[in-house]
Amino acid sequence: MSKAVIKFLNPLYTLKQKSSLVLWLSMVALCCTILLVEFNKTEAKFNAGLLAALEINSPKHQAAIALGQNYQNKLLLLVGHEKTAQAAIMAHDIRSRLQDKPWLESVYSNPLNANQLQQLVAYYGASPFSYLTKHQKDTLKSAIVNKQSQELNDEYFTLLNQWSDPIVSQSLEKDGTLTLAAFLKDRLLNRSASETNWQFSQQEFMLKSDDLSYIPVFINIKPSHINIRDSVGIFKELQAIKAKYTQALTKEHSATEVLMTGMILHSAAASIQAQSEISNFGLLSLIGVIVIILLAFRAVIPLIACLAVIACALLVGITALVLLFGEIHLLAFVFAVSILGIAVDYGFHVLVLRQHTQAPAQEIRRKVFLPLTIALLSTIAGYSLFFTTPIELLHQVVVFVGFGLVGAYLSALLLLPSIQFTSTGTSFAVLPKQHLAYIVVATLVFIASITALNFDDNIGNLNTKSSLLIKEEQKVARLTGENVYPHMVLIWASDQDKLLKESQQLAERLRLQGAVLKSIADWQLPKAEQLKNIELIKTNWQLNNYHAISPYLADNAIESALSQATPIELMPDFISQYTGVNIKKVAQQYWTALLLSAPPSQAQALSIAQAPSSSYVNLPVALSAQLGEVRADVLYTALPATLVILVILSCYFGFTSALVMLLVPIVSSGLALIISQFFQTSLNIFNVLACLLIITLAIDYMVFFRAHGMEKHISHTISLSALSSALTFGVMSFSATPAVSSFGLTLLIGISLAWLLSHLTPLTNIKK
Repeated sequence: MSKAVIKFLNPLYTLKQKSSLVLWLSMVALCCTILLVEFNKTEAKFNAGLLAALEINSPKHQAAIALGQNYQNKLLLLVGHEKTAQAAIMAHDIRSRLQDKPWLESVYSNPLNANQLQQLVAYYGASPFSYLTKHQKDTLKSAIVNKQSQELNDEYFTLLNQWSDPIVSQSLEKDGTLTLAAFLKDRLLNRSASETNWQFSQQEFMLKSDDLSYIPVFINIKPSHINIRDSVGIFKELQAIKAKYTQALTKEHSATEVLMTGMILHSAAASIQAQSEISNFGLLSLIGVIVIILLAFRAVIPLIACLAVIACALLVGITALVLLFGEIHLLAFVFAVSILGIAVDYGFHVLVLRQHTQAPAQEIRRKVFLPLTIALLSTIAGYSLFFTTPIELLHQVVVFVGFGLVGAYLSALLLLPSIQFTSTGTSFAVLPKQHLAYIVVATLVFIASITALNFDDNIGNLNTKSSLLIKEEQKVARLTGENVYPHMVLIWASDQDKLLKESQQLAERLRLQGAVLKSIADWQLPKAEQLKNIELIKTNWQLNNYHAISPYLADNAIESALSQATPIELMPDFISQYTGVNIKKVAQQYWTALLLSAPPSQAQALSIAQAPSSSYVNLPVALSAQLGEVRADVLYTALPATLVILVILSCYFGFTSALVMLLVPIVSSGLALIISQFFQTSLNIFNVLACLLIITLAIDYMVFFRAHGMEKHISHTISLSALSSALTFGVMSFSATPAVSSFGLTLLIGISLAWLLSHLTPLTNIKK
C-alpha cells in the first residue's frame, strides 16, 4: 500500500482501545435510537408472497393490479351441512362470532340485505329511467313500432303482484312505473342466477351439491387491516372457527364442512411460512456458526466477539430497511439470513490473526484493513447488481445485507483487534498441492456444459401456495360456477364515457360468443346512453303507452319523473362493491376490466384482439416473461461489473494475478449452475442471482490468499468463512419457497467449489 494511503488511514490504524470502543458503541446507540423513533412513529408494514415483491412498470400491469385490489379485502366462507336449516344456523353463529371483530367492515349471507338494497335504490332512484335492461329496451321499442303496449302492461302487473319482494317494494317508493325494479331484479337476481349456481331456497341465498347445502358468509375487511400482522390473526381466527364447527358436528355424525377463500388467506399462509423459515433458518445458522466458532477457538471470548459482530450487522441492516422502505417484505429476511455467514467472516479474519500473534491492535488493524475492505466492496458490488432487477424484494436484500456488512466491517475493525485470548482451537487449514491444471480442467468442463443449461422463468414455479387453500378454492369454484379469481380483459380509454361505451360493446360481443362475465358497464352507463333510455321512456309516454298503468300511479307521476330525469353521475367506487369491477386512472388513462369466469375461447380471443383498446391480461404469464428479460439483463450487467472488479484487483495485484483470481469465482459459479440443474427440473433467475454472490464471496478467498500467501492460518480463516457461508446458505435450500431453495442450493454448491478451487489454484508465484 502506498505511503499516501497509509498516511490517510493513519488515524484508523492508531486508534486507541477506548476510542475504538466509543466509536462502536456510538454506532450501536445511533441505530437503536433510530429504530425506537421509527417504531414509535408508525408500525412497520410487512408483506409476503413473491408476486407482492415485484415492481411492475408497465401501465397495463399496474392497471391490472389496481383493478384486482378489490379482491384484497374480501373473504368467502361456505358453510355446508346436509340440512339447509342447520347450515343457516351455523352461518348465523359464525356471523355473530365475527360481528365485533375490530378488523371487520361487514359480514352477511344474503347479498340483498336491506342496507345494500336501500343504497342501490337511492342511487338509481335519483333518475329511475336512466338505466334499462336489454329486455326492457326491446319491449319499449316494440311498443313504439307496433303501437300497442300490451307486453309493457303485462310486465308492470307481473312485477306489481310481487309487492312482497323487497326489490319491488323499495323501488316503488322511487319509481311507480317499476322500471327501476325491473332493472335491479335483472342485475341482482336474473343475471346472477343464469350465470352461476347461486339460488334462493327457503328464504336463504345458498348453493347445493349432491350431499350438502351451503350458506355463504361474505366478509369485507377494513382496508386499514390489510397487513401481515392482521391477516395472520384473521387467518388463525377463521381456522379456529372452521375447526370448531367441523369437529363438533363430526362427533354428531353429521356431514358438514366449512370452505374458505380469499387472497388475504394466501398472504397470511405465506407470512406464517416465511416467519417460520426466518426463525428456523436463523436459529440453525446461528447454532452452526456458534459451533464453528467454539471449535475454531475453544474459548468464550471469541464467541462473544463474533456474536457482537453478527448482532451489529443485523442491527444496522434492519435500521437501513426501516429508514429506506415503507413496507418490508418478509422474504427479504429469509434471504438476508445469509448475512450471518458473511458477517462472521470479518470476525474470523481478525480473530485468527489475533490467535496467531500478540501484535498490538493497531498492527492487526493495519494487516486486515486492505483484504477486509476489498472483501466488503466486492460483496456489496455483487449484491448491488440486484438493483438491476424489478424485484423489490431483492432491493431490500441489498440494503439489508449491504448496510449490515458495513456494520460487521466496522465492528471487526473497531472492536475485535483489542480482544485478548490465548486458546488454541481446532485447525480447519487445508494445504493441498497446487497446480494450474485444476482450474484449467474446471474451466473446460464449464465451457463444455454451459449449452446444456435449461431455464424456466414461470413465476408459478418460484412461489408456493397452501395446497389446502388451493383445494378449497377449486371446490368453491365448482360449487359456485365462478372462478374465485376471474380472468381479466383490460379496456382503456381517455375518458370514462368512452371507456364505458367500449366496455359495453365488447361485453355484448363476448356474451354472444358464450362468455360468462362481469362488467361495470352493466351498472354504469355513459351519459349519452342514459339520455337515450330516458328518451325511449318519454316517447312511449307521449304515445300514451302507459295509459293502462297511469291509474295506479300518482297524478302526473311519469310526467313529473321525466321532467326531472337527468343522467346519473358515475360512481364506480360505489358500484364496485356489488360488481367487483371498478374504474382506475393509471398513466393518464382510464382503465376497467371484464371479469371472465374462464379463459377466453379462440373466437373470444379474436374479438378481444380486434377491439381497439383492449387486452387479455394473464399476469403470471406476463410476469414470467418479465423475469426472463430480467435474467438476461442481469447476465448482461454482470459482464461490465466483472470487468470493474478485474480493474480493482489489477490495481493492487497486477493484471495476471487479477485474471486468475477472478477466474476461480466465475468458474465456481458456472459449475454451481450446472450441478444445480441435476437437483432441479430447471433453473431460474434466483439461481443466476446466486451466481453473482458466489463471485463476490469467492473473490474474498482469492484476495486473502494473494495478499498473505498460502499460509496455514490463512487457509484456516478461509475454511472457516466458507464453512459458515455454506452453512447459512445451505439451510436455505430446504425452504418450501422454490425461489429461496434455488438460491440457497446454488450458493451452497458454488461456495464449496470456490473453497476447493481457491486452495488448488496457485497465486503466490504469479507476478504482477
